Amino acid sequence: MSEGYHIEDEAQERAYDGGLMRRLLGYVRPHRTAMIAAVLLLLAAAILSNLVPMLNMRAVDRYINNAERARLEQRATELGDAAGADVLEEIESARGRDRTELLSLILLIGVLMLLESVVRYAQSVIVALVGQKTMLDMRLGLFAHLQRMSLRFLDRNPVGRLMTRVTNDVEKIQQTIVSGMVEVCSDFMTIGVVLAFMFYVNWRLAFIILSPVPFVFLTTLVFRVYARRTYLEIRRRIARLNAYMQENISGMRVVQIFGRERANFAEYRQRNAEHRDEWFRQIRYYALYFPIIDFLGTLAIALIILFHGRSILAMQAAGNLAVSIGTVFAYVQWAERLFGPIRALADRYNLILEAMASSERIFGLLDTPEEIGNAPDAIECTGLGGAVDFSHVWFAYDPDQWVLRDVDISIAAGERVAIVGHTGAGKTSFINLLSRFYDVQRGSITVDGVDVRAYEKASLRRSIGVVLQDVFLFSGSIEHNIRLGDHDLDDDHIRACAEYVNAAPFIGRLPGGYAYEVGERGQNLSTGQRQLVAFARALAHNPRILVLDEATSSVDTATEALIQDAIVKLMEGRTSIVIAHRLSTIQHADRIIVMHHGEIREVGSHQELLARRGLYHTLYQLQYKDQLESD
Repeated sequence: MSEGYHIEDEAQERAYDGGLMRRLLGYVRPHRTAMIAAVLLLLAAAILSNLVPMLNMRAVDRYINNAERARLEQRATELGDAAGADVLEEIESARGRDRTELLSLILLIGVLMLLESVVRYAQSVIVALVGQKTMLDMRLGLFAHLQRMSLRFLDRNPVGRLMTRVTNDVEKIQQTIVSGMVEVCSDFMTIGVVLAFMFYVNWRLAFIILSPVPFVFLTTLVFRVYARRTYLEIRRRIARLNAYMQENISGMRVVQIFGRERANFAEYRQRNAEHRDEWFRQIRYYALYFPIIDFLGTLAIALIILFHGRSILAMQAAGNLAVSIGTVFAYVQWAERLFGPIRALADRYNLILEAMASSERIFGLLDTPEEIGNAPDAIECTGLGGAVDFSHVWFAYDPDQWVLRDVDISIAAGERVAIVGHTGAGKTSFINLLSRFYDVQRGSITVDGVDVRAYEKASLRRSIGVVLQDVFLFSGSIEHNIRLGDHDLDDDHIRACAEYVNAAPFIGRLPGGYAYEVGERGQNLSTGQRQLVAFARALAHNPRILVLDEATSSVDTATEALIQDAIVKLMEGRTSIVIAHRLSTIQHADRIIVMHHGEIREVGSHQELLARRGLYHTLYQLQYKDQLESD
């Protein structure tokens, strides 16, 4: 899979793929014992359910339409008043016996129905449990894989698509592969058990019931083609509808500035109408399909009544009272149990095909290799001195569009280096490459003389503290955002770090102090407050190398002073690489690196570079003029 792997947004039709199905069932394999138990319970439920029609047949033929009692009653009628007391007594005895045995049979039917309910309940619980465990395993696997992916992959795949893979697609697979496959097994088991009972009782009547089945399959085949087509079209249209809404909400400021509300509403209404029309088309297909299947099922029952009813009338006309009326009742019930699963199988197959599309997207994501991985013999990054060396580094986010060109610079342990340059000069790429968010295409980057690609990735990043211009805080408390899951950091240490970088005063004024909930992305805090929390977080984890994007353009003067003081404190005793925006940072740096179009143009101290009157002098006059005047 290429590094530019792109995840699909819309529904795509996929044929049944045995390889995908085997891979999907691999998630169920750890729970195969439970699934086997669920299938056995389904078989038991199917047998219990279809025993009831046979017992109903027995109840009608033996106790309600009892041939022996009918003969006695006919004999008593023929004898008239001359009927002997023994005949009348025998008739009454037969009636009493029939009532008793009929009541016992009714109780047995009730017990069987209750037992079937218990079995189906147990089966449903097992299937639901396996389904949730399967979905948990798949989502955990996806989440873990996403955490290992490079920023290049995340840049090329929008968050919305990745969220859809982890949520909607996984749920679709869980419903189809676990619940759906069990339901398919249930349908086939029910059909098999019903056929076994019907052929056991009367094979001729069984063939009569099965006579409409070819028409059922033909109808299902035609319906499946049209229903599948309209289902996919609905998915495509809803994807376009959602994408348009998301785009409009995200760009609402531009929409309102340029007065596009009416035109955008008209476009949304048209897309919504297209989705509505396609939905109605699918409803019409279902409105035709289900009545046709119901008609064929009713036709099977009518054929049973027609052919078996004629036999009953013929036998009664010949004076044979031992006719099986209960058979009609039994086969009517069996016909209902037969055609229900047959009708459902069409939807089951469609669901399986839908799962093929979802699974292909999920496995496409899981099969995307880690672009930034650990070497087989990766070493732990511990006890660093902090020396950093960029040796003839070439780097491009896109092929042949170099962001860094032959960058060659050595930074001594404990040295403070500022990087300046116009936007797009390649300054931020230093951060990305040193932390191995990306890997270089040419050259090498070493820390303490060891190539960063030779270090274990997680331990390398723990040794580098990064504070970005756009500070990201997670939902939760301030303490949680400083600790970031490291329970080895005690509360005193967290508070001491916050105090050291000037964050403690504003934290103390918040409701709850360190327990204050910062909201999503830290929305409850100001820009300056978020930066101070980020400084406390970096200090708490005590990195040997500090990488800092030091923007303070959106903060007030008092907060800026606190931030500048925190930066100075944070850089003490550490190798520091700072993308400099403020004059104070530049003046206090040991060296300044001037970037231009991905190349290092000048290197030196503040005074040295000013004396050269080169690119740095020009940048200094343009970029820091306002600061000079304000000073």
